[in-house]
Amino acid sequence: MNYLMKTTAICVLTTLSITSYAQSVSVAINKETANKTKILNINEKKQARANGYEDEAMNFVFDNKEIIMKDINSDGIQDAIALLSYCEEASCHATTKSVDLVIFKGIGKNKFTKLGSASLGLKAKIKNINKGIINVVSYEYGDEDPGCCPSKQSSKSYKITNGKLIKVK
Repeated sequence: MNYLMKTTAICVLTTLSITSYAQSVSVAINKETANKTKILNINEKKQARANGYEDEAMNFVFDNKEIIMKDINSDGIQDAIALLSYCEEASCHATTKSVDLVIFKGIGKNKFTKLGSASLGLKAKIKNINKGIINVVSYEYGDEDPGCCPSKQSSKSYKITNGKLIKVK
């Protein structure tokens, strides 16, 4: 009987531990964007301090999101594939943007947990999602590009392997 009680307690604690990390898509995105803007701002202040212009450090904020709901890991539960954009608060333009691909695994009952993320550059879009592969197009500045318009295009592909987001090309 003691063994049964211990086993039950372990199962309950494990379930509580997993569900404490689970959240709705909007809560998961809010946490992700708060964390990312904090990191961007810390890095900007460090760089500004190192270059001697600490008083002129930019302040980054969350700018936009694109969310696609799709079962990318073939477990029968919808996952959230998100492009999250950040920008400098005072003067948001192409040179101060940053886009991340973030995958939230659906675990049922509108609950999600983050699997991973990847920085995509200044501008990006999801080209397609096919057989668990997320194909994105990202843009950086070419040598002759004006400040408005990054044109150097690169294609990248990501997939979930062993519960993690990995780049496949």
